[in-house]
Amino acid sequence: MTTLSFKATDDLKNKIVLLAGQKGINVSATIKLLLTQALKKELGRVTENGMTVMEELAIIYSDEHDKVYGPFKTVKGLIKSLKE
Repeated sequence: MTTLSFKATDDLKNKIVLLAGQKGINVSATIKLLLTQALKKELGRVTENGMTVMEELAIIYSDEHDKVYGPFKTVKGLIKSLKE
């Protein structure tokens, strides 16, 4: 496990503390829960080409053993590489 650190406004901190109290968990667990939910939602979002963000990232950062090489600067470049 790793530690993340970031700056937040007092208002944001107070809202997280209140939410944590309502859920009966500590602030760290609340932040982890919120980030996990947001990340799952974002990575599962379907893009204009019908793939999820996670699928696109897997292709963009494919290793050298795959047929597709990345990272790509544009989706157009990625699609071109997929067709080759």
